[in-house]
Amino acid sequence: MNIVDSGIEGYLRTLLPPPDPVRREMEEMAARRDFPIIGPLVGNLCAVMARSIGAHKVFEMGSGFGYSTLWFSRAVGPGGLVVHTEGSPDNSRQARSFLERAGVEASVRYEVGDARDILAAEIRRGDTLPFDVLFIDMDKEQYPDGLPLARRALRTGGLLICDNMLWSGRVVKPTEPDEATRGILEMTRLLREAKDFHTTLIPLRDGVTVSLKL
Repeated sequence: MNIVDSGIEGYLRTLLPPPDPVRREMEEMAARRDFPIIGPLVGNLCAVMARSIGAHKVFEMGSGFGYSTLWFSRAVGPGGLVVHTEGSPDNSRQARSFLERAGVEASVRYEVGDARDILAAEIRRGDTLPFDVLFIDMDKEQYPDGLPLARRALRTGGLLICDNMLWSGRVVKPTEPDEATRGILEMTRLLREAKDFHTTLIPLRDGVTVSLKL
């Protein structure tokens, strides 16, 4: 299912900043490998959201080979922090290579493992809390686990951003949802009912929720 008309999406892409060589290489590699990335439209949205609240610290729950990290690291700027989490050591190494060439490596800390465990440990230590932005793009069945962590990790006025919240339209066909779709639907329900977050779902690309921590 095309969430946004292809002609409209093409027009939206013409409004984006032109890609630098590293960003272009990352997008081309994702296309060749059929590797899921947030893409430039959602990347630009994330950067605008982060800058709009003056974000200096971002935690990514699921970072792949660093495409979203590139957008966030440029948004927080020198002296900021983006915690890149990835289950695959190979993807983490690839991210490090890309981000070093992009000149943003000083703003990135790399963690390999389950993003939930890494953030829980971060919360226990408390030395980098609170975060300004928490970005969720991990396995979809794990999404509901991110909300209680976000409650503890985000500052008031911070943003919880979740990608793939329309899940290629599968959210509107929930008769026999698979585990991933159930995770998306449950996260959507939790956000809708949360008294401490104000959420909007933006039908851009595969759907993005932006939730303000109250």
